[in-house]
Formats: sequence, C-alpha cells, structure tokens
Amino acid sequence: MEKIIEIIDLHKSFGKNKILNGINLDIYKGQVVCIIGPSGSGKSTLLRCLNLLEEPDQGHIIFEGKDLTDKTTDLDKLRTKMGMVFQSFNLFNNKTVLENCIIAQMLVLKRKKEEAITIAMELLEKVGMKDFANVNVNSLSGGQKQRVAISRALAMNPDIMLFDEPTSALDPEMVGDVLNVMRDLAKSGMTMVVVTHEMSFALEVSDVVVFMDQGQILEIGDPKVIFNSPQHERTREFLKRVIEKR
Repeated sequence: MEKIIEIIDLHKSFGKNKILNGINLDIYKGQVVCIIGPSGSGKSTLLRCLNLLEEPDQGHIIFEGKDLTDKTTDLDKLRTKMGMVFQSFNLFNNKTVLENCIIAQMLVLKRKKEEAITIAMELLEKVGMKDFANVNVNSLSGGQKQRVAISRALAMNPDIMLFDEPTSALDPEMVGDVLNVMRDLAKSGMTMVVVTHEMSFALEVSDVVVFMDQGQILEIGDPKVIFNSPQHERTREFLKRVIEKR
C-alpha cells in the first residue's frame, strides 16, 4: 500500500498545556482511519495539524512525499489536495448552496464557472442536495449544511478527506444522513481521517481505529480488535463508558 501521510514525533502545546506528545502514525492511500478518545485527548488538534491549521511545535508531517513543516514547501498547493470538513460547517451563510460549492473551485483551481457548476451539481446530487442548489445556506438544517460542506470539499478533487467530528453539532435525527454520505465516500475508495464519537461508524467503516488519550496514541489497530478485545486498560475503560451511555 502507498503511504499518503507519515506523522513523525509530533508535539503541540498551547501555553503550558501539552496537547500532543510524540505522535507517530502512518496513513495509507484508500484507508479510512477513525480517531477516537475522550474529549481533550488531542484528536482534533492532531487532525488540524495534518494541514497545518495548527502548527506543530516539533515533528514532521510528510504528505505525498513533501514535508509540510518545511518552510520551503508550497503549503497552499498541498492544502488543495486535503479536503476538510468541520463540525461547525464553516459555510458562507450569506451565499447559496451552489455559490458555496463553486467559489474555491474558481478562485483556487481556476476553473471556469460553467465547469465549476457542473462539478458542484454532480456532487450535490450525490449527497441529496441538488434540489437545494439555489437555496440560501442560512435556511438549511445542520445535516443539510454538513452535506453541502462535504460536497464543497470534494469539489476540489482532494486526495484525502479530513473530518473533524462532523456529526457532533447535529440533531440526532440528522446524524444518519451525514454518516450515509461518508459511508458512500469510504466505499468509493477515498482516503479518510475521521475524528468521531460515532463508535458504530468507526467499527463498521474504518480500516484502522486510533485510540488517543492525553495527547498520545495508546492503541491502534483493526476496529474489531480494538472494540472487542482492547489491549490497553484506558481503551477498555473508555469504550465501556461510551457503549454503556448508548
């Protein structure tokens, strides 16, 4: 398998708070990697470091053979190959669904408007949002906004998709729609790194589950092994509490 991201000895602090403490992780093309763990374990910070939305204090992130932490690397160019979906959607609320999906295509990829519209409409159809193309984003539900955000990211033709707790801000009945879109994306062979609290999704869809706690990876492996016979006491404790809550 071809390695797409290599994380080497990654450290990150905010003030005196050590958030990431020596993270090492390889992600391969076509893999779905789900990162789980308690709140405050460093999951979202790790994800945001992958495209340098957060700058690490120490360590290296090698993406498609290029070191993102090297000052000579063309970061903007490499970022276009990384789709990012946030828990808070990050859409332009004063614009329509279609406008949200074509702006970056035209500005960053320099696509003609007609081509950008064609690509956006195809993707909106895939996520069940084609009929909302000319609707203002403000009038959409959370689940609809998140499906638009996924379409917008995919329109950039990324090599990898990063999801930062994409369902955590949604009403429970909206969660299924977004997870179904992500399931279809995984089936298509898209490389995905997903920070999630959706344990059933992680078990069903991921190739690799990463359990983090206190800024470290404590356990990594096949989802069935992690969920059915976790090796680390902290993993067992976490899963017991999470599964009991459900």
